[in-house]
Order: sequence, then structure tokens, then C-alpha cells
Amino acid sequence: MTHIISKIFACMAVFVGTAINAVADDAKDPFTRDLLILTDWFEGEFDNEEQVWFHYRSRAEGDPPIRIHTIHRRVDLPTFGEHVFYVEEFRDNDPANVIRQRLVTFTSDLEANAIRVKQGFFKDAESVLGAHNAPERLAFLSEDAVWFLDGCDVFVKRKADQFEGTMDSKTCVFGEGDARRYSVHDLTISKSKYWRIDQTFLVSDDSFHSGTPIGEPTQMRRARTYICAFRFYDEDGNEQLVDNLRVFSQGGTVSAVRESDGASFDILLREKEYPYYDSRPDFMYYSIRRTGEQRSVAFGVADANSRQFGAWIGELSAFCHREGYTFRESLEVIQDQ
Repeated sequence: MTHIISKIFACMAVFVGTAINAVADDAKDPFTRDLLILTDWFEGEFDNEEQVWFHYRSRAEGDPPIRIHTIHRRVDLPTFGEHVFYVEEFRDNDPANVIRQRLVTFTSDLEANAIRVKQGFFKDAESVLGAHNAPERLAFLSEDAVWFLDGCDVFVKRKADQFEGTMDSKTCVFGEGDARRYSVHDLTISKSKYWRIDQTFLVSDDSFHSGTPIGEPTQMRRARTYICAFRFYDEDGNEQLVDNLRVFSQGGTVSAVRESDGASFDILLREKEYPYYDSRPDFMYYSIRRTGEQRSVAFGVADANSRQFGAWIGELSAFCHREGYTFRESLEVIQDQ
């Protein structure tokens, strides 16, 4: 019996010792907490529709910013590390117009005194397209299926209530001959914003080659997802329901066709930070319009944190609620969201 008890205490000592060592390791890493916060803020969807809208509204000179929507999905790929994301981006509000696919990892780098962000390129990008909705496409991803450019890591540090990152100067170099160039990739991430500078310059003379305009980062805001539904009514009072339509809040649109006459209608959502108002500048704008038209059939304004809103205009109605909202939450839960 004494022998058995001794073995139990020995096993407990090993377990406690391992736990203490793990805590001690975390205590030695000043980026332990920042890694969790940064990756939590990085996860989600972001869009710069507000930046594009304001460019046209203010009649700013120069070319308008490119409309970008980026999706960051956390994925379970221990081969690549603990904090791993699949990133897919599309432009011009067209999910089929994909312009970027990356495997992004976050690690603590004590030597660099920063959080290191690595961006991997897929050797067969087509095979993982849409992996944010179908993570099984990444399940068997091997290390040799992704490649990383040397010198192209981004080093991120926390500054007040945001994170700022940049590459080492002129280390991310690629291309051949006169087209040999280096990359500049700066980013700023907060709880609700993701701003990015993504540019290349010629190695030969440091002249600008491509990317975001000088001094004008892509200014993306966090997009929240809403579930919307249309109800159409014909002359005989028959009802047609089109529901479970997912649309994001930063300039997202979703469409439905009325069967009685083939007419198509859109719901457009814009979560605004209106620059012209000094009171109540933040709000949710929602518009119901015929597909392809700018003029609204009906529109409304709601609180920026609204969990549901909609409009009824006789022959049709359209209502939306925030994804995950069950309409049964307590007041305390709602206030914390």
C-alpha cells in the first residue's frame, strides 16, 4: 500500500512540476497575453467600403481606393503552429473575384522583441479556395504545400490600444532583372479596425511599383454578419419567403427574386461612422432596392449596435437580425455584446 501511495505522489509531483514549468515559460514570454489579444482581434471579416464611399462623397482627387473584403478564419493546423489563420480576400464586393489567399501564423519572437507574423503562399491555391467555409480543405495540408518568402515576415508590437506591424526594411525582395523589387507591408490592428499598407518598390531606384497609394492605407473596418429575409406578396395575397440570407454590415448586399414577376431586389447594409456629424455619427443604414439600381425602394437608419431591423412597404418586406442573436438573451448579455 505504501508503495502504491508513493507512486501516486510521484505522478502528482511530475504533473505539478510540468504545470509549473509551463507557467514559468509563459511568465518569461512578455508577448503571451498580446498574442491572445492580437489573434482574437485579427479573426473575423473586414471591409473598406466606408473608405471608398467617403472618397466619392468628398469628391477627393485621384483614383478611388480598391474595395477590399478580407476574411480571416482561425484553423487547427498544429504543423504550422498554435495561432494559424486562413485568409481569403476579394475585391469590388464580388466573392468570386478572389485576389489573395494566405496561410498566416503568429508566434512570439523574443529575439526580435515582437510578435512575428508569417504569410504563407499555397502551391495549389485553387484546392483550398473557400476554405473559410470548408475548413476540411485544409485538414491534410502539409508543410511542403505552403511556401514562405525569406525576409517577408511582419513584426508586430502593441502600442496603446492597437497593434502596429512592419517588415524589416528592404528584406522582402523578389522578381528578376529590371522588375526586381522589395515589399512594404505595414499593418495596424485594433478591436474594430484593420488598416494595411501593401506596396512594392523597384530595387534599382526605390521608385514606387505597385500597391496602395503612398500615404493612403487600405482602411478596413470589422464587418458583422446579419441574417436577412424577404417576404413577397402577390395580388392574390400569396406569400413567398426567402430567408437565411447572410450579409455583412460593411457595404454587404444580398439578393432575392420575386417569383410572381421575376423582379430582383437587394438588401444593402452600411454600418456608418459618418464624418459630417458631431452628434449621433454612428448608425446602421439599410436599403432595399431593385438589383442594379442605386435608388432605394425603402431605407432606414438604426442604432449601430442594432440586433434587428427591417422595413415593410406593402408588396414586400425585408428584415435582418445579427447572426447568433436568439431574441432570448437577458438584458445583461445584450449589453455586453
